[in-house]
Amino acid sequence: MDRKFDRKIDITTIPGIRTYRNTLQLILLKVLNDIFPHRKVKIEYSINKGSFCTVEDIKINNEHVEAIKKGVREYIDKDVPIKELHCTRQKAIEIFRERKIYDIAESLEYVNNPKVLIYNLDGFISIFYSKVAERTSYVDLFDIRAYEPGFIYFYPTRHKPYELPQYTEQNKLAAVFGEFNRWGDVLGIPDVTSLNRVVRSGSVNDIILATEALQDIKLGQISREISEKHKKFVMIAGPSSSGKTTFANRLKIHLIVHGVKAKIISLDNYYINRADMVPDETGKVDLESVDALDICMFQDNMKELSKKGHTMIPVFDFNTASRKEELIPLSLSDSEVLIIEGIHGLNPVMTKGIEEKYIYKIYISALTTINIDSHNRFATTDTRLIRRLTRDYEYRNSSASRTLNMWESVRSGEDKYIFPFQEQADVIFNSALMYEHGLLRVFAEPILKKVKKDDPAYDEAKRLLDILSAFEKIDSAAVPPSSILREFIGGSCFH
Repeated sequence: MDRKFDRKIDITTIPGIRTYRNTLQLILLKVLNDIFPHRKVKIEYSINKGSFCTVEDIKINNEHVEAIKKGVREYIDKDVPIKELHCTRQKAIEIFRERKIYDIAESLEYVNNPKVLIYNLDGFISIFYSKVAERTSYVDLFDIRAYEPGFIYFYPTRHKPYELPQYTEQNKLAAVFGEFNRWGDVLGIPDVTSLNRVVRSGSVNDIILATEALQDIKLGQISREISEKHKKFVMIAGPSSSGKTTFANRLKIHLIVHGVKAKIISLDNYYINRADMVPDETGKVDLESVDALDICMFQDNMKELSKKGHTMIPVFDFNTASRKEELIPLSLSDSEVLIIEGIHGLNPVMTKGIEEKYIYKIYISALTTINIDSHNRFATTDTRLIRRLTRDYEYRNSSASRTLNMWESVRSGEDKYIFPFQEQADVIFNSALMYEHGLLRVFAEPILKKVKKDDPAYDEAKRLLDILSAFEKIDSAAVPPSSILREFIGGSCFH
């Protein structure tokens, strides 16, 4: 029987795909431990529709890949049970130290949870911050591809659960992840344990200011390029809670330093009246779709600005979910730049009719690569989710439950309308901050604890609380008012 008709995990949901990924990852770690004993394996980040992994001091080649694939497939075919060991945190630390898995042992020193769940596959042990399946046969579809210096492993997606995603080159994204890792090495923070040591030493303010300065350097490089290439329209796009608004304002300041004046508009003002939107077959309106915007009006406005230097643009009132009757004037001189931010900023349909030489495209996202330990990375989507639930609770009167329950829909929209265009950007800006999770813990923890056990979002809230507990708390006093993080915790000089 084809395994896809007998799958025990529903991977059309976010929790289901996490369980599938964790199970495959545990099998993979076991096989790598057998093939490369005494070599540290690190799960790095998501890239090219899969997850990137490295093995200490080993350059993975095609021969290695075939051996790894064979080992994983054998474990899946054998249907090996995955055992669970529930123990105290202190006992877990002792167990990992005895096995010489020191990075996991050290990371558990900072975790607040009194209990730890250890997964055991054929004598190999690890921990995860979400569920692992009961047996190896519960994962049935995977692939592995060499990707210097390590490899990428692939698994199905929620949207296409019975096929592997098509490989796409994401060299720009990979370069940004690599840059973040180098910044971590420069700052002496390759992982969460290192960050926690700095916090406990009382010198985290230096890390905060250095991290912010690194982002300023990148902003300076981007603004210089815009100035030197005489760009007129700067399109900024990125997924939810990437910090697009603050980034646009900071870019405006950096452009001034280069002698260029800039104005900012948001694509949000081009939303069609909610009452005029056509619902889908389920009766819902897709607010994430590019079709929710008045594309024709935006194109006309940009053409008028290019030819005449002035136009009249709309203003959308989110309280009434409709556009205001009056339009507002917008002018743009020959020496000025227009910064346009919105989730669809990189979609080519938005800039159709504008000469390409005048457009500069920026993709922004919180591309976190800091690892809790070598087996557990902090997902970029989790960084954005924690940012969003903090902001929504504090400034949009939205509970953690509401934000968590709608997150799957938000991510589906990103998969369809944002991520396909990220490699088309002239530059990718990483808005992740090395220190932010310890600081966000202070804000997000009490919000997440309000989610009740009978709430559908409870398991997700508990998972995020478990992950955040691995970070030492950081005070926000040293965070500059211009920081992207201020967009989510308050105190921004741009609001």
